[in-house]
Amino acid sequence: YTPISLILTQANQMGYAPKWFGVDGMDGLLTVEGFDTALAEGCMLLTPFVATAEDEATQAFVETYEGADYGNGETPNQFAADGYDCIYAIYEACQKAGITADPSDMCDALVETFTSSDFSFTGLTTAGEAATWSDTGEISKQPTGMVIEGGVYMPLDA
Repeated sequence: YTPISLILTQANQMGYAPKWFGVDGMDGLLTVEGFDTALAEGCMLLTPFVATAEDEATQAFVETYEGADYGNGETPNQFAADGYDCIYAIYEACQKAGITADPSDMCDALVETFTSSDFSFTGLTTAGEAATWSDTGEISKQPTGMVIEGGVYMPLDA
């Protein structure tokens, strides 16, 4: 998100004002130190998590995150939600696989479980749908569109 802050700043200095559209790497743009967040107004991006979504799981996560010491009162972005989901996906895979404490067994069982056709995970970053993994480990999950309005990430209306 730091490079897009520089691009938006330079575009503004040149008078270049297209509609900006990006992906989840832009999430965090509004927290770049020294960046004029007004330059991000109207930027759209695809991301698996929008903190202003109204579902119960997202709101509970945001409230807990903002109140925690590590959150420093900041609103979580998709990277925080991805970390949260990662831990819970691993937990659910461990439960399903019946994993013991042996790290080698754990690794093998996780790979087998995540890449099996009967394992899926629904979390904060899966748009309410089950995420699955290919036999080589790539995740498949739905993106969510968002737009920056009034200095806040908002879900993009379809």
